[in-house]
Amino acid sequence: MARNTTLMASLAAVIIAGGVGFAAPTFAQSDAIFDGSKARVNLSNKLLMLTQVVASASCRIDAGISPDLALDELADARTQFNVILNGLEQGGPALGIPSAERSAVVLKSIASVREAWVPVDTAAQTLVSGDTDSGAAMAIAKSNLGLLESAQILASDISGKYSNPHELTQADAMALHIAGRQRMLGQRMAKEVCGIATGTAVLGTPSDLDTSLEMYNVSLNALRDGMEDAGVNPPPNDTIRAELEAVGTVWTETAPVLEALSEGDAASSDNVEAIADLSTKLMKDMGNIVTLYMLATPGQEDVYRVPLLAYAEAELSQWTENAELIAAIRAQNATHAGISQGDIDQLDLDWRAQRKADAQPLIAELLGRPSSSWLRDKQANTAQFVTEVFAMDNRGLNVAQSVETSDYWQGDEAKWQETFGNGSGEIHISEVEFDDSTGSYQSQVSLPIRDPDTNELIGAITFGVNVQSLL
Repeated sequence: MARNTTLMASLAAVIIAGGVGFAAPTFAQSDAIFDGSKARVNLSNKLLMLTQVVASASCRIDAGISPDLALDELADARTQFNVILNGLEQGGPALGIPSAERSAVVLKSIASVREAWVPVDTAAQTLVSGDTDSGAAMAIAKSNLGLLESAQILASDISGKYSNPHELTQADAMALHIAGRQRMLGQRMAKEVCGIATGTAVLGTPSDLDTSLEMYNVSLNALRDGMEDAGVNPPPNDTIRAELEAVGTVWTETAPVLEALSEGDAASSDNVEAIADLSTKLMKDMGNIVTLYMLATPGQEDVYRVPLLAYAEAELSQWTENAELIAAIRAQNATHAGISQGDIDQLDLDWRAQRKADAQPLIAELLGRPSSSWLRDKQANTAQFVTEVFAMDNRGLNVAQSVETSDYWQGDEAKWQETFGNGSGEIHISEVEFDDSTGSYQSQVSLPIRDPDTNELIGAITFGVNVQSLL
């Protein structure tokens, strides 16, 4: 791989100019208002990444390289793309976007993306339905570049419209866009390796991979060390610095394989599978770094609390009105009317023990309830914005939940105590923490649940929310 000063300087110039899907922010001089700006910017950049996930997965399906896993990735990416594109146009509280788009420029870009997406979406649906011999994968490959270019313009237009000086300096905004772009570049390299391995030049050639490698290297170095000429400051704190170093370690271990492929080595199915796995890991890691950058900026509390509160009031509050969920809470409150604290403690101990055992009657019964199934369906429609949800009765015991929780009794925690327990009926938003189960940063948003007939508090509900969707 060529590594000369001229090339590095030209790549730095690309970073300064915005490179893939980035325009330098043009800040509006107005008071900060929650308009879903963080969600809009983040999700428009996520579309860039999804264009490459769709192409990479369809290539692997066509080549028979871990096709079942690739089919799952394609189906998920297709669903996310449709949900996000609709949300960017029409608004979507479940995505953290409180209102429909009004900018004529952005709406025009959305229309261009939709036009480019239609044939890709149709071909992706064909593959997901099981028809892998129809030429659908090649149709996706041929449409990929046009779709990516349309998505780049949309991300650039949304970035320019919604960047906000009250929350981000221009240098921080530049760093965030570079970090967000890295997620796309990782997926683009996975697509290009599959293109090389299958001889599908429209998906990628050694020269294409060389360009992506150089871009990733320069961008990663700019994030880790700062790049004054590009307006990128060094990491603002030790946590971000450590995360970037960790990404750098993974990248250093894997880059030689990619370099060899870019220089003409034959690509195998093992290479394709390994790089696809790597790109997914890098995507998650860079997503976490984007979140950390946002939380390091001035007004960091409002960065996630303001949109989360608006989201809770506009969208999550509607979940608390579901008749089936209310009936389940009423029934459990009646069942537990005479339960002692000792009984509650024992149930919690049983739950924790069953999580490590083969037999899980308590857990299985609760997860099998219709109200739990309803929560799972609702969660699935949020494009991974809601990562978990569980409802509690008037003693803090779980009534329904979308996933298995670590404990059964929440009555000793703020999520229950500061919504139902203290009688306030208020919304509680936790600090942002790293969640090992999802590999992302999330906050928990808890709301009280009232009986619609009496308006009395009867329980509470907690949502795990992936704050990276807002930042």
